[in-house]
Amino acid sequence: MAAPAVVVERAYKFYGRKGKADYKPVLEHLDMTVDKGIIYGLLGASGCGKTTLLSCIVGRRKLDGGNIWVLGGKPGEKNSGVPGPRVGYMPQDIALVAEFTVRDALYYFGRIYGMKTAKLDERFEFLLNLLDLPSGSRQIKTLSGGQQRRVSLAAAFVHEPELLILDEPTVGLDPVLRERIWDFLGELARAGTSVIITTHYIDETKQANKIALLRDGQLLAEDSPNEILRKFDCDTLEDAFLKMALRQNERISRGIRRRSTLTTSPDVIPETVNERRFDSAEDFNAVTSSRDILTEKESPQTLKSKPKNRYKAVFIKSIQQFSRQPSGLIFSVLFPIIQCVAFFTAVGHDPSDLNLAVVNDEISGIPNGIQMCMNNSLSSVTINEDLTCDYHMLSCWFLNEMEKRNLFIKYYNTTEAAKSAVATRTIYGALYFPRNFSTALGQRATDGYVEDDVVDDSTISIWLDMTDYQISNFLKREILKSYEYFTKRAMKACDRNEDLVQIPVRFEEPIYGRKDVEMVSYMAPGIMVTILYFLPAIVTSTLMISDRLEGIWERSAVAGVQPKEMLEVHIVLQSAVILLQTVEIMALAFMGYSLPFKGSVITCGVLLFLQGVGGMCYGFLLSVMCGSYTVAFFVATGSFYPMILLCGILWPLEAMPSGLRTVALALPFTVPSKTLRDLMEKGSGITDATVYNGFIITIAWIAVLLSLCFIVLKFKKS
Repeated sequence: MAAPAVVVERAYKFYGRKGKADYKPVLEHLDMTVDKGIIYGLLGASGCGKTTLLSCIVGRRKLDGGNIWVLGGKPGEKNSGVPGPRVGYMPQDIALVAEFTVRDALYYFGRIYGMKTAKLDERFEFLLNLLDLPSGSRQIKTLSGGQQRRVSLAAAFVHEPELLILDEPTVGLDPVLRERIWDFLGELARAGTSVIITTHYIDETKQANKIALLRDGQLLAEDSPNEILRKFDCDTLEDAFLKMALRQNERISRGIRRRSTLTTSPDVIPETVNERRFDSAEDFNAVTSSRDILTEKESPQTLKSKPKNRYKAVFIKSIQQFSRQPSGLIFSVLFPIIQCVAFFTAVGHDPSDLNLAVVNDEISGIPNGIQMCMNNSLSSVTINEDLTCDYHMLSCWFLNEMEKRNLFIKYYNTTEAAKSAVATRTIYGALYFPRNFSTALGQRATDGYVEDDVVDDSTISIWLDMTDYQISNFLKREILKSYEYFTKRAMKACDRNEDLVQIPVRFEEPIYGRKDVEMVSYMAPGIMVTILYFLPAIVTSTLMISDRLEGIWERSAVAGVQPKEMLEVHIVLQSAVILLQTVEIMALAFMGYSLPFKGSVITCGVLLFLQGVGGMCYGFLLSVMCGSYTVAFFVATGSFYPMILLCGILWPLEAMPSGLRTVALALPFTVPSKTLRDLMEKGSGITDATVYNGFIITIAWIAVLLSLCFIVLKFKKS
């Protein structure tokens, strides 16, 4: 006898996880046979198990009990061609890349199956006319729902498979076109192709050779349409279906299940489910006459899906998908530049244009004292004949040194007015010079020991707005530097030791870095690392979730593309983008903004590139854990800020509690940020512990993230 194309025996499939409240059977004791060269119509309401059954047939899900044979072998077995080129599959969803053109969609699957270009051209023209497809240059996202469904159907036909599985292909189509498709399916069946089709249009399945009515995971009937009408004495299949449904409800109400009586909980599969007619492909072929079964070895026309064909198809698909998203290109290529320019231009530099209120009683009693004080050529020191010095209006020299440091002076008459100006936030601080400031300071410097009132008169009083931590600390530093240079100028004018009135602490030339270093040099390494970490994470998670939600990942898998092939192509392409981003950021930092760099450029580039790879792996984890773009974005953003706060970019690790510091050091880019800083500022080499520890942390996180991906995928696998 002729071999059946599909045999399902005693199939059991559960929904949910064992022990949970929603754990229940989706398929129960299901027996089904699809003969070779027929149209098999699978009818049933939404949720009855049709799509689950089809997923098991094409090898994307596994049964919890029972057995399935497809084209002489078990789905997923080596050389079975299922999943692969022996099956043409149209899922219920459109499952096409939105950025594909109509031509791209068909050629993508054709390349997976290893079809030649000439054959693809021929099939495209044929399907274009048969299904009344839109222009080949139209993008999928610009088509109507019905047009998209026709393109999806054409993608299932393109390689002329032995078995066609179509999940509701005619929904929303014009009745005339629907009739044309059924006529074409009839021609395919007569030529030897087996067709399994699900549909909501019950009456249209009259054209099928055999139909099966599926309800609540059970097959109520399986026979030709005419035979079902005769058995149930009905004029329409809808009436027959209604009778069967009512009878099933009646049995269920009496506690009876078709073909089995379940007296245990749903998580217990009766032993009879595991009784199989065929234990191997050889047994199946022997019983069903293997001479009629088409296998890859026996049929020279059967396409072979080779790895190089699949890699080529996925590579072209990814390039097309990425290149036709202008926002994605801008985000990946220009966003690192925008972020770096924004940071290097706006963050970490010393504040400027700061106004300070000054009350200078030393010049208040002198006519035009303010104008005289603003004269930079004014001499505040007089050398006497006995070579002693007299000081007068030294406050002007002090204020002059402040103006050299871009601290702008506004004069006020009283300290109360000056402090009120600070309270308005237009002035950042107030200074008060006593009336006898110069005389008292000279006496204090000359005599060494003086009365308290002389000390008070030689002291500058300062009030600052301390609510702005960065600016107030900057003002403290600049005022102290102004004092340092002011006193050196005064001592030099009198030919005295410049260090005589300095704080008795001397900061020599730094071992690393510069005396006048800005905060940007400290923060830049961490910012570069975080940019290269989170951009690939966002791009990767978005692309992977997009493929999954659009259904292209699942449909490609049915066509024979292995998950590792999809991942490897994505890794290659994303790595190229990360390399470009690394070059962009390094060029901006070291050439555009002249950040200090003393180490190896190659070592720096490799570290930044590996950080990008780590971000890409984090994106993989987000894509397998999150079911939507929104959740992935929330998780990425929610994890980004804690890591930024804890990695030592904004505040030193030494200021954190010891326990929190340990956590911070274990984060993906805390140690690498310090590594990059040592490369830039100290010129450290790869043999230094601070450098190779950064590489170890980076590689370890890549391994951890990839391992978590595999664990989550295994946990989710149905």
